[in-house]
Amino acid sequence: MRPRLQLLRRELAQTSSSPSSSSSSPRTFTQSTAVRAGLRTRPQLPFLSVPTSGRAHRVRYLTTEHKARLKHEIKLGIKITVYIWIAAGCLAAGAFAISQESLERQYPTPHEWTFLTRMRYRGAHCERDQTDPSRVTDWLAIMQWIQGAVERLENLKVDGRGLRDAPSDRPHGTKDITAMPESWRRGYYEAMMMYAKASERVDGWVLDKSRNIVFPPEMMVGPSNPRPQPIPPGYKGAPKEVDCETIFESPNDIYMRILSTEGLTARQKMDAGLAYASWLEFKGITGPANIIYEDAVHLAASEREALPDGTPIVDPKTWTLNEAAGPPSQNLLTSLTAYATFRARHGDLSSAFPILVSLLKARRSLPTPDATSDLLAPSQPTASVKNFFADTVSLAARLVLPPAYPPAPDDGTSPPLRDPKELCEEAALSLHIGEILYSSQAATREEGLGWTREAVDIAEEQLHKLGTSAADKDARTTCRDCLATGLGNWAEMVSRLAREEAAAKEALAQMPPPPPAKTSSWFGGLWGEGVVKEQDHSRWAAEEKVIVERERRAKELLDELEPPANGLSSIFSA
Repeated sequence: MRPRLQLLRRELAQTSSSPSSSSSSPRTFTQSTAVRAGLRTRPQLPFLSVPTSGRAHRVRYLTTEHKARLKHEIKLGIKITVYIWIAAGCLAAGAFAISQESLERQYPTPHEWTFLTRMRYRGAHCERDQTDPSRVTDWLAIMQWIQGAVERLENLKVDGRGLRDAPSDRPHGTKDITAMPESWRRGYYEAMMMYAKASERVDGWVLDKSRNIVFPPEMMVGPSNPRPQPIPPGYKGAPKEVDCETIFESPNDIYMRILSTEGLTARQKMDAGLAYASWLEFKGITGPANIIYEDAVHLAASEREALPDGTPIVDPKTWTLNEAAGPPSQNLLTSLTAYATFRARHGDLSSAFPILVSLLKARRSLPTPDATSDLLAPSQPTASVKNFFADTVSLAARLVLPPAYPPAPDDGTSPPLRDPKELCEEAALSLHIGEILYSSQAATREEGLGWTREAVDIAEEQLHKLGTSAADKDARTTCRDCLATGLGNWAEMVSRLAREEAAAKEALAQMPPPPPAKTSSWFGGLWGEGVVKEQDHSRWAAEEKVIVERERRAKELLDELEPPANGLSSIFSA
C-alpha cells in the first residue's frame, strides 16, 4: 500500500510543474498589465534616460502658467497694500477730525478764523492744560503755537482782512481792531493774552543760530552769564553767546501792545493791566506796577459817574469806596481788590486794611439773586423716554452742526449778584483781613485767626451747596481755591501758636516752683489763696487736631471729580 501512495504524489508533482499545465491555466493576478494585455514595454533608449553624471539638467521654472500666476499675485499684493494704506489714512483723518472737533468744543474759536489759525490756537490751549503727571508742560511749544496764531491774525492776507495799524504814537505792531466783528475781537484779545502769558515763561530765551536750537538764557555761555546752568541730556554742548540771539518778543512789549489796541472793552484793558502789573511785580519793578494798578482802578471807576455833590466813588487819598455811591461794579471790585492785596504784600498794611474792609462792606451790600430765577430753580424730573430722545437729538445735532461760539461775557460795569461765587470772594477778603490782623501785632492774632476760621466755614458751605453742572464751574474753582488757601493759613497760624505754647510750657516747667504763700488764718488754703492752679496750655495743640480733621473732611471737596455721564452718551464713557 505504501509504494502506491508515493507514486501518486510523484505524478501530481510532475503534473503541476509541467509547462502544458501552466499555459493552459495561467495565474493572471501574478502578472503585470502589459503582459496580461499582450503589449510590449517601451524600450529604454539612452537619450530618454535621466543622466546620472555630467552637467545638471536645466529646468524652466518661469513657464507661461507660472508667469501669469506671479503677475496675478503681484497685482493682488499691490491692491491689498493700497487698500490698507487708504484705510489707515481714513482712520487717521477721522481720528484727527474727531480730536479737533473735541478741542473746538473745549476751546471755542471764532468762525471767522481759518482752520490753521484755529488749530494753532487750540493746540496751545491743549498743551497748556495737559494733566499728564509724567510730563512737564512744554511752554516753548505753547509759545510757538500761539505765536503762529497771532501772526496769522495780524496778517492782512490771511485772517487780518480789515485790520488797520494803530497811530504812530502807539507801540510798534499795535493794531486797530475796531472794524472787526465782536467774536474776532474777543478771540484776538484772548490770543494776545495767552501770547503774553507764554512769553512770561520763555522770557529771554535765545536761539543758537549755529544749530537752530532754542535754549533758556541761564544755559548760555558768555560774559553776561558767567555761571551757566548745565544743559539737558542729549545736547552736544552749551550755546555760546556769540552764536545766540533773542527769539521771542518780551512780555513788556506784548502787554503794551494789548493796552494800546483800539477796539477792546474797558474790562479787557483792565484785565490786561492787572496781568501786566502782576508781571512787573514778579520782576521786582514795584514802582511802575503800582502806577498800573492805580490806572486800572481809575479805569474801572470812570465807568460810573460821580455823586451829585462831586464826591468821587473812590477816595483819592485812602482808596476806600464811598458807601453813598451804592453797590460798586464788578470791574471796580476786581481792580481795587488787586490793588489792596498788592499794598499788603509789600508791607503797607495800614493802607491795605481799610481798603479791604470797605470792599467787604460793599460786597455784603450787593443785591441777592432772585429766588424764583430760572437759573437757580431746581430742574424738574422728566421721563426716561423723553430723556433718551432728547439726548439722541442733541447728540445728532452736535455731530452734524458746528459748535456755536459762546456769547460775550458780562462787561463788568454793573454790580454783581451775591451768588455763591461772590460769597466765596467775600471769604477771600476775610482771609486777607485775617492775614493782616494776624501779622500786624500780637494782640490781634486771635482776631485774625477768627476771620480765617469764618472764611473757611463760608467756602466749605458754598462748596456743599454748589452743583456739578458746567455753569457752576467758575464758582467751584473760586470756592475751592478759597477753601484750600484758608485751610493752609489756618494750619500755619495755629502751628506757630502751638510752637509758642510748647516753648512757654517748657520754660514754665524749668522754672523753680514758687514758695507757698503764708496765710493769716486756718481757712486760707480752703479759699484757694495758697495754691495757684496751673493754666491749661494745650489749647492750640488741640486746635491742630481739629484742623487735621477739617482737612480730611474737605479732601473730597478739594478733589474735582467729574460726574458720570447720563443718557445715551453714557454708553461711550468708561
